[in-house]
Amino acid sequence: MTDSVENLILEHLRGLRAGQDRLESELREVAARLTRLEAGTAAGRRDSCPQL
Repeated sequence: MTDSVENLILEHLRGLRAGQDRLESELREVAARLTRLEAGTAAGRRDSCPQL
């Protein structure tokens, strides 16, 4: 009985860890995309502003 409970707990923990790993990966991707968007926006502002 104890072994089956421990195995079930480990299975759930592995599932949680896999989900966390996927979320971390997606968050890194979103952060990289946001950084590129911010850089592109800043570059666009520099291009459209007249030189003082």
